[in-house]
Amino acid sequence: MRRGAEGQPVKINSLTALRFFAALGVFLHHFHFYEHTQNGWLQYTYKALFEGFVGVTFFYVLSGFIISYSYHNQAKRRPYTTGEFLFNRFARLYPVHFLTLGAAIAAYYGVANLGAVDGKVLAVNAALLQAFIPDPLYFFSFNGVSWSISVEVFFYVAFIALFVRLRTRYLAILGAALALTIAYLLVGPLANHPLNSWTFYINPAFRAVDFIAGMLIFRAFSSGRFRPSAGQSSVMEVGSLILLAAFAYVGMKHVPMTWRYDLFYLLPMMLVVWAFSHGKGIVSRLISNRLFVLLGEASFSLYMVHQIVIALALRNSTVNIDEPNQVLWFIGVTTLTGVVTSVAMYEMYEKPINDYLRKAWKRRSSPGLQTEKPA
Repeated sequence: MRRGAEGQPVKINSLTALRFFAALGVFLHHFHFYEHTQNGWLQYTYKALFEGFVGVTFFYVLSGFIISYSYHNQAKRRPYTTGEFLFNRFARLYPVHFLTLGAAIAAYYGVANLGAVDGKVLAVNAALLQAFIPDPLYFFSFNGVSWSISVEVFFYVAFIALFVRLRTRYLAILGAALALTIAYLLVGPLANHPLNSWTFYINPAFRAVDFIAGMLIFRAFSSGRFRPSAGQSSVMEVGSLILLAAFAYVGMKHVPMTWRYDLFYLLPMMLVVWAFSHGKGIVSRLISNRLFVLLGEASFSLYMVHQIVIALALRNSTVNIDEPNQVLWFIGVTTLTGVVTSVAMYEMYEKPINDYLRKAWKRRSSPGLQTEKPA
């Protein structure tokens, strides 16, 4: 864990590194091109990698934890206004969103077909409101994965009420949300309903369960009542990953998709975030090096750009989907390309523009504050 100048913890390296693996899981999930392979080994590989979509559940649980953690530490050091909080969160999302939105339009439409872009859909997508519309023409429009940060926008606004105004009540809110979610899963639409992907995977109201769960983990973490030793942390970390793998194995064989979209994986993802939040175990020590922390920091760029990278790679490649060597080579090269692209994007665009916007807010908030120059 790194500490700021005032002694406050500002980043948990193990959780930062885990963001890379979650983004990588979603990346591998989106290699749908060989879904109909006739090769038995590739069929099983596809089913296993398909479960990588659960990385989104990890991101939402982690988001609830990290935003609570960050807000708590910021508010302890100095007054932290709602305006500054929302500006900082939006400053992280929108620049990357606008860049990848433009890249998606260029990749999928091209200059010659810009007239085919639906202006109404584009406006909704640009504003990050697409997750609220139960129509795939909207929620999967352009850079399809951006629906998930549309949900994040909802979380950021809801956070002010949940954490700042209702901090003593969100256990009850989580219980109510879980009860409603389970009830709807049991008596709601049938398994093949065309809107299930929105109802159980994208719907911001449903995904709020993950976010509130992360907030509760922070509450337990910040209470200080349990401080595991390095050995206990190692057991927790390894155990949580084994449990997650077991859930994935059972889930892809026996659990309906309506449950696997999110709720089925909530418990193991909560345990993963809780275990790694302490940053003391053997796995934390293995992944808290400079490389994995950098990859974790670039994970948002990786998440936002990877589907475009896959589309462009498929457009310029010919792969026999029944030949394992060709499929695995294509996946490996494309994944490496996406990772390298994301690191460059983070270092040259995401981080500089985010730093610039945050400093601009501070200058605006404190116009009389000037940096002294050395004599």
